[in-house]
Amino acid sequence: MINLSYVTDIAGNPIAVLVPIQDWLAIQKEHEETKRKLEILQGIQSALQEVRQAKKENRKLQSLSDFLNEC
Repeated sequence: MINLSYVTDIAGNPIAVLVPIQDWLAIQKEHEETKRKLEILQGIQSALQEVRQAKKENRKLQSLSDFLNEC
């Protein structure tokens, strides 16, 4: 559980949150991992859309073997 401290203005309205550095570093790490996962999923989604479009157009796509041989 994260130990948060709230900063308030003179009227008592919250204006900021203080997060312990260890918690902040963990949040940042999780955020970066989530961004990487999202990029991968978006790439897969784009590839699937390309395959669907190629099928509609009867267009031949590169085989997996050919793709791997290029790498």
